[in-house]
Amino acid sequence: MTMMLTPNLIACLAIGGAGILTALLSIPFFRHTGMLRRKCSARTTGTVIRYRLQRRGSGCGTSIAPVVEFQAAGETYTACRHYKGIAVSKKVVPISDSTAGETRIAVRNDVFHIQQTGTVHSLEAAAGELWRLGSTLPVVYDPKNPKRAYVEHVVSTAGVAGVVLLCVGVGLLVLAALGVALF
Repeated sequence: MTMMLTPNLIACLAIGGAGILTALLSIPFFRHTGMLRRKCSARTTGTVIRYRLQRRGSGCGTSIAPVVEFQAAGETYTACRHYKGIAVSKKVVPISDSTAGETRIAVRNDVFHIQQTGTVHSLEAAAGELWRLGSTLPVVYDPKNPKRAYVEHVVSTAGVAGVVLLCVGVGLLVLAALGVALF
């Protein structure tokens, strides 16, 4: 039995090819994250010295991260906590003298979560409750380049991009296979 190249089959082959290419594009992202984890093999403890506001794109929110000072090879370096994303939850309440506002922050699975109630918010006050100035946090860093350092562990959004590309690629392959089977 021979298979004829119909327009539907050609479209399915093109979609399948795009799926394979998209899945292959995910490989460098996974390799980058693995390389960072391998290079940042040294561990130490650092001291929280201040906080840094981090703004993400338009409308994506603002996070706050501890800036930690640590020693490596006789030198002093700083590292900042990194996040894969920001999740914001806001509850607006009527303005009154007794409601100044409350802000709670947490970090779960490397995503910065902020929950705000009321109208007045202080990220720095919330950060002070989570990471007190002078407290210690673990730091991982590259012993050959201590400026490449992360608070707690390596966080890279490249892995997220790799997962997205891989899922899109596999989805296109499944779509192509369904197209071949159904048409």
